[in-house]
Amino acid sequence: MTRERVTGLREWVSERGETIRQRVLPVLFGDRVGLTLFLGVLATLAILWRVGFFITDTYAVANTVINLAEGRLNVARIEYSLTLGSQPGLYEHGGRVFGRNYGQAALALPFYWLLEGASAIAELRLVLAGAWSVLVAGFASQLGRVLDRSRVTLAGTLLALALFVANVALSTPLDPRWNGLLALQLVSLVAAGVVAVAIYRLGREFHGQRVGVAGGLLAALALPIAFWATIPKRHVMSAALISVVVFAFARSRNADRALPSRALAYAAVGVLAWLHAAEALVVLVMLVPFDIATARENGLRELVIVGVVFVLSLLPFAVTNVLITGSPLTAPRMLSGLGGLAELGPGGEVVVDGGGQATPDVPTATPDQPTTTPSKPVSPGDPTSPPAPGGNQDPGPGLWTRITGFVGSMVGLVAGAVDATIGFLGSVVAAVIVGIDVTTARIGELWSYVSRGIDIVLGDLERLGYVFVRSGRTPGVKYAINDQEAIELAVLEVAPVLGTLIAIPIVVGKRGVRTGSDQLRRLAATIRTTPRYQTDLFAGALVVAFTLLYLPRLPLYSQITMRYLVPIMPVAAYGIMRLPAVRRSLTTDVRRFLAAYFGAAVVGIVGVSAAFVALDPAIGEAMQFHALVNLAVAGIAAAVVVLDTVGTRDLPVGTAIGAVGGAGTTLYVLAGIEYFTYGQFALPVAEWLSAVIPLF
Repeated sequence: MTRERVTGLREWVSERGETIRQRVLPVLFGDRVGLTLFLGVLATLAILWRVGFFITDTYAVANTVINLAEGRLNVARIEYSLTLGSQPGLYEHGGRVFGRNYGQAALALPFYWLLEGASAIAELRLVLAGAWSVLVAGFASQLGRVLDRSRVTLAGTLLALALFVANVALSTPLDPRWNGLLALQLVSLVAAGVVAVAIYRLGREFHGQRVGVAGGLLAALALPIAFWATIPKRHVMSAALISVVVFAFARSRNADRALPSRALAYAAVGVLAWLHAAEALVVLVMLVPFDIATARENGLRELVIVGVVFVLSLLPFAVTNVLITGSPLTAPRMLSGLGGLAELGPGGEVVVDGGGQATPDVPTATPDQPTTTPSKPVSPGDPTSPPAPGGNQDPGPGLWTRITGFVGSMVGLVAGAVDATIGFLGSVVAAVIVGIDVTTARIGELWSYVSRGIDIVLGDLERLGYVFVRSGRTPGVKYAINDQEAIELAVLEVAPVLGTLIAIPIVVGKRGVRTGSDQLRRLAATIRTTPRYQTDLFAGALVVAFTLLYLPRLPLYSQITMRYLVPIMPVAAYGIMRLPAVRRSLTTDVRRFLAAYFGAAVVGIVGVSAAFVALDPAIGEAMQFHALVNLAVAGIAAAVVVLDTVGTRDLPVGTAIGAVGGAGTTLYVLAGIEYFTYGQFALPVAEWLSAVIPLF
């Protein structure tokens, strides 16, 4: 190949790559800042990545991944755990064992196959270390372009290379049998990055890049998203999908081409249903009335496109349910729990009913569908035998008989087609009726939870305090499960930045007093034409409904960070960005926020580590220390925002928000590195760092 051809090919590839980048980057990340934020969040949270089972619920989902990769929906082989009794989340149906969260497991399959292929070529831990170094280098490259400083790119690339060399030097082998769990953790880690991007784009939609960056950073690193990012529960994925729903809703009210964003909101709900149907139903019940009431157009074309997209997004959920339960609306988690109905065979296979046959990999015959047996050999003299060749043959039917037979067959085909069409339409109608009945019943069940949540809000303030403000020794929590350690923290103790939301009623009241009664009368018309207010109402209603749904079950053991409420916390963080005092401070000087955030995080990590080396606390004592510190900084930040809101004097609101965010990040970094020491670190340098800090 000549030099001219090589040059031409290189230019063609470069042009194509630039074209793809220009098209993909705005769709997935909004802009280069969104991509930089995504890469930075993933690179940071990967440091806390431990390979192991932090909570027993993960066993069932990880084993579901392995069995899906082997081509079956049922859990016929157990790769992780020695007993089925330690695996909540397994269900029995038709003599088979099934898992749950099939949406999460299915999305993990590409990562699983990628890990399987990579680990066949190189040692698995080196693969992870190399991928992380590439991630760090990519983040540095994008950050250098955003800041227009080539030195940042160079320094970040050299740092990534040094980190890879250090990981190689410290590396120990990692068994590829962990690939199923690693795939789940990678999906959850990517979901944390999606949370950051969605909240960034949501803030940028109304208030620009600076407000968006602050919102995305706080949502991913200052909330419990950071804690659960590499612990593959469903909560981070739910948070990502709910954040996408709210962003798409806002975008569809504000964009020139609203229909794609409007369809995206419903598509995200469909994927959420595949992950957790009850949470998806709550989001859908909130989305539909707000969407229809505030959409620019509700013509037949718009409604048909949105409906088709939503139905298509529900297909994986419906098909999975049909294959497992026989009903498109009956999810696996609605089946009977496995309990003591199964045990493990010698080879790791699942044996149902304690000594029965191992769960088969392929469908077997049932009484309704008997197996067929080979036909009995037919002898030449039997009446059913085919005629022997040669000899006298039947001359066959005449021409008229053939014509009438053909016409009759055509009439039969037409009649059969009509009958089949009528039957299909009848089945569709019946399915729709059944679907409406089932959906109505599910909404009724959800409303019972919401109603109980309302009763708690109105009549049980002490319980609300334990859930949202202060944990300590909470009545009803089974501390024996956690070795009597008080590690189940309240919402403000794990997300202190949310304390500033107390300023919302003050903002609303102040605006009402300033604008007067005439403006209040025109409030409905204002909301109808203002995308910001429409999104505010939708986001607020979603936070309230989601909270009321889970409130009857809280407080509960094994929550650590009130994890049932984690999916809605990033949307609540969007409310902070909408506070006038906050967005004014961030827009004026976002550097103060960034300096306060990173400074508080670094000082907090170093200071708490030094203090704990001297104090030698238990894990429960360490968590309660963070709880009290976070409550204190939450109160200070809330006071600064409130005083700035009610007064005329500018206060350092950005600094306060950054500092309280850094306090939250301090908790999650130390919890991941030191407090909860399960499994082994994915990155050898993180293992070394944990050993250097002798806290536990």
